[in-house]
Amino acid sequence: MKYVIDIDELLADGVIAADQGREIARRAREGMIASAINFLLFCGILAVIAGMAAYVSDAGQLSVLGGGVTVVAGLALFWGRENTRLLANATAVIGAVMLVGGGAVWLVGDNGGELRAAVAGGAVALAGYALWRWGATRLRLLAGWLCVLGLVVHLGGLLLASDSGVPQWLLYHYAGGMLILCGVALDIRVVSALAILPLGAALSARSFAESSAGAMAIHESALTIVQMASLVGLCLWAMRHCGGRVGRHAGGLGSLAFVWMNVAFWVGSVWGDVVGATLWGPQWPDFAAQSYSLAPDSPRQSFRDAQAVFEAGALHLSAGLFAAVWALVLSAAGLWSAMGARRMVFNTVLTFATLHLYSQYFMRIDTTPGTVVIAGLIAIAIAYVAWQLNGRLAARQRRAGEMGGQGIEPRRGP
Repeated sequence: MKYVIDIDELLADGVIAADQGREIARRAREGMIASAINFLLFCGILAVIAGMAAYVSDAGQLSVLGGGVTVVAGLALFWGRENTRLLANATAVIGAVMLVGGGAVWLVGDNGGELRAAVAGGAVALAGYALWRWGATRLRLLAGWLCVLGLVVHLGGLLLASDSGVPQWLLYHYAGGMLILCGVALDIRVVSALAILPLGAALSARSFAESSAGAMAIHESALTIVQMASLVGLCLWAMRHCGGRVGRHAGGLGSLAFVWMNVAFWVGSVWGDVVGATLWGPQWPDFAAQSYSLAPDSPRQSFRDAQAVFEAGALHLSAGLFAAVWALVLSAAGLWSAMGARRMVFNTVLTFATLHLYSQYFMRIDTTPGTVVIAGLIAIAIAYVAWQLNGRLAARQRRAGEMGGQGIEPRRGP
C-alpha cells in the first residue's frame, strides 16, 4: 500500500533528515511519472487491440496475425537494445492478446466449442508459465501475459460450456483456485485477488439484467459465510506460517474474503436464509426457457409450488440470528484487531459495525425525528471511539517502529 505523507511536515518535526526528504521526493516524482506513462501505454494498447479486432473481422486471421506480431516482439525483446524494450513489450502484449483472444473465438465458433477453447487455453497457460519460469528474463512480461491470457480462456471455456458434466459451483471453486495458483506463481497480487469473484459466485453472487435495469444478488448467506470464514482462516494460517510471497498474497485475498463475509452477514441480517435453496432447490430454467418476468402464469406458479415444497423441508435461519452472530463476530474481530494493531481490519470492522447498527436500528425501530436524533448521537459516539482507538493504534505502531529501528523485538499481541 502506498502511503501519502507530507515531507515538509516530517522535516519540520525532525522525523527525517533533509537528504532523506529529497530522496523521498525524487522517488515520489519518479513513481508519479511512471504511473502516467503506464496509464498512457495501457490506453494505447487497448486502442490498438480494439482497432485491429474491428479491422480484421475473421478470428482465425486475427489469431495468425497476433502470432506473427508476438514472434517479432519476442525476437526484439531477446536481441533488442535496452531503449527499445518498452515498445517491444507493448507490441508483445498486443500480439499476445490478438493471438489468444482470436484463437479462443475461432475455437468456440458457432458450434459450442467452449471445451476445445478450455483445453487450448490450458496448454497456452502452461507454456507461458514454462517460458516465464525457465526462459530468458527479457521475455518474462510476454510469458506472464501468455500464462494469464491462457488461463482466462481455459476458465472461461469451462464456465461457459453447457456439457462439461461438472456442477457449476465446483467449477467456480476450481476457477478461484487456479487464479490463486497463477497469481502466487507469477507473483501478481491482482490475479490472486481476482479469485474472490469466482469464489463468491460459486455459492452466492449472481448478476442479472432485464430491459434497462441490472442488479447483483447474493444468495446462500449462511454457506457463503462459512466459505469466506474458512478462506480467511486459511489466509491467516498462510500469513503466519508461510510468509514471503505466499503471505503477501494471502493477506490481500484474506482481506477481500473478510469483506465478502461481512456483506453476506448483512444480507442475511436483512432477509434471513433458506439454506441451499438456490443450489439444490428447484431451478427456473427447468420450468421455462424465457425469464421469470416474461413467462406465463402457469410455469411461474409451478415454480413457486416447487419452491414451497423444498423450503418446507429446508433449514431456515432467521434474520435476527444473522444479526446476533454478526454482532459477535464484529466484536471479536474488532477486539483482535485492536489488540494486535491491525488498523486495516479494525477500520473494516468499524465500517460494517456502523452499517450493521444502522440497518438493524431502522429495521426494528420506527423512523421518527427522535429516533433519527438518537441514531445521529450514536454515530457521533462511534466516531469518537474510533478516533480514540485509531490514535492509540497509530501510537502503538510508532513505538513498534522505534523499537524495531533500535534492534528491539516488539511484543506481539495475541
